[in-house]
Amino acid sequence: MEIDQIPAAISKFIDAANKPDPEAFVNCFSEDAVVLDEGKKRIGQKAIKKWSDQYHFGANVTLEPKAVKENKDEVVVTCKLDGTYDKTGLPDPLLLEYHFSIVDDKIVSLSIF
Repeated sequence: MEIDQIPAAISKFIDAANKPDPEAFVNCFSEDAVVLDEGKKRIGQKAIKKWSDQYHFGANVTLEPKAVKENKDEVVVTCKLDGTYDKTGLPDPLLLEYHFSIVDDKIVSLSIF
């Protein structure tokens, strides 16, 4: 799968993440979606909003897709991250894998590694 073939729900997520548009970002997720980041699980849009406000928008994180692949029932997008977070001890560039599960054009599961 090529970068320009990223599913619409994931493209909306990346666009909202980079604008920044916190409301559109949270609306990319289903009501009972699950986000796993830094070993912590957040369940539901309210918890995802709290997480994204603090860890994404609060740190001015931007996502630049570098690779995309389909893996069984998920799409894995490797993104280069930048922002105002503490970069001490982190690789440069910082590349993380975003594992998305999509149902009815909504993200039902996102795991970040």
